[in-house]
Order: sequence, then structure tokens, then C-alpha cells
Amino acid sequence: MYTLKSKFIVLVIFAFMVSGYAQTEAENVKETCNRFINGRINLRANDSLELKAVASDSLFRLIMLHHKYEQMLKTRIIRADLRMRVKSVDINGDCASCEMTSIEYYKIHLCKDGDKNWRVKGENSIFPTEERITKAKNKIKNYNKQKRLKPRVDSILKVVNRFLPRVKDYFLTQNLDPLKSICDEATLRFIQNFYAYAKERSGIELLHDEMNKPNFMVGDYYDKNNLIEYKFYNEDISIVLTKNNKNNFIISGFNGNKSGAINEDLRKNYYLDFLRSMKLTRQARYRNKALN
Repeated sequence: MYTLKSKFIVLVIFAFMVSGYAQTEAENVKETCNRFINGRINLRANDSLELKAVASDSLFRLIMLHHKYEQMLKTRIIRADLRMRVKSVDINGDCASCEMTSIEYYKIHLCKDGDKNWRVKGENSIFPTEERITKAKNKIKNYNKQKRLKPRVDSILKVVNRFLPRVKDYFLTQNLDPLKSICDEATLRFIQNFYAYAKERSGIELLHDEMNKPNFMVGDYYDKNNLIEYKFYNEDISIVLTKNNKNNFIISGFNGNKSGAINEDLRKNYYLDFLRSMKLTRQARYRNKALN
């Protein structure tokens, strides 16, 4: 009896030790994620010390390259709202993730380094690959070219920044007036027809519920094959732009198509992609599966 009792006490103590260790690890992960966000916020004031302390070397390098490029632009690239804290922690061996309490979906990924300290490796699905680092370095390297393109890039970012909240408002209020100054006639017609189609296909309540969910999208300007687009990172989703008779950029299409060329078959077959291009739905793995 004494032996069984002793074994039970040992098991209880061991369970408490394991539980305490897991709790400590979760707290360490949580602290690292919160410090990373504080570091991202501080970087906007050109203070990189806290960010460097918790980010992996490659991620820190990529973030600093993006920060330097961003400072070249008068109009800032669309950025995430960083007013957030850790919502939940998921630990899997020597790696972990933090889901954050942000307006938009935001997840931080971490792994332990050689000294067993937690280091942030990436944000959402964005990790510091060699391709991304090279691309960011080339933007800095081609600084003079960027200076010449600066007014063009600023104009594109400005109209995209205006378009996304206005098209969302149209899907809530059907007020087309705010869109008239930044879209061509074909795009205005497409948006009206697409709203009617979406209302019939998905139902307005389901669509509005999806629109109000956290939605993270970041992108940049591309000019290829004589087509000017604002493309979203890691997605085959874009907004097409052209210039009007006043030489101002306006919205003229979506996902590589001019609005006037989007027929019923395209609208039907790529319905969710068009919703996504207007930031009206989340990425496929997160959005409501009832949307189809």
C-alpha cells in the first residue's frame, strides 16, 4: 500500500511539473509575440531594438528592407493595424504560433533558436525566403528608378486605399457616388451587376457576415505585359488600373481582366476570386464555407 501511495504522489508531482513547464512555455511564447508587435510598432518610429531582440535574423532583415523601401514612398503601403495582443498560443515541439486579437486576421509563427530562446520566424503566411529578400534588396538597389516611379506608385496606392473601403460601403449601402471618381464606367456597371449577382447567389446576410470578419490583405504595384495592377501577396488576386482623361489612375478591372471583358461565365466561375479582389471575403482557408 505504501508503495502504491508513493507512486501516486510521484505521478502527481510529475504531472504538476509538466503542467508548470507547459504553462511557462506558453507564457514565454506569449511574451515573445507581444514584444514582436511592440517592436513592429516601435519601428514605425525608427526604433528597431525590440524587434531585433525577438525576430529571427532573416525576418528582421526582410522587415528592415521593407521599412527602408516604405520610407521612400510618400503614400505608405497598406499596412496591418498593430493594436493587438495575444489571443491564443499553440505550441508544437520547438515551434509555436500566436493568434492575435486584431481587427484583421493575424498570426505570428515562432521557433526556438540554438540557445532555446523563442524567435519569430514569420507573420501569417509570409516568411523571409531568399526570393523575398532578393526582391526587397533590388527595390533598394534601384533607388533612383524608384524615385522616378514614386509619383506613379503613390497615385496607385492612393486610389487603391480609397477604393477598398468604398466598394465595401457600396455592398452595405448601395451608395455608388463615392466610387464614381475612382472607377471607370465599365467598373461601376460591373460592381452594380456583381452586387446583384452576389445577393442572389450567396444571400445578403451571409455576405455581410463574411465582410465583417477579420480580413488581412497586403500587396504592391506591378506593371507587366502592359497591364498595371495592384497585386495581393501570395494570392493570384489583383486590381487593374488605367489612367483617365485627366491622367489620374482609376480602377478598371480585377484579376487581370478589364471590367468590360468580364462576362457572365467569368463572373460565375471566378465569383469568390472577384469577391476577394474587392476585399469582401477572406482567404479560402478562412472564409465561410457556405460561400460557394
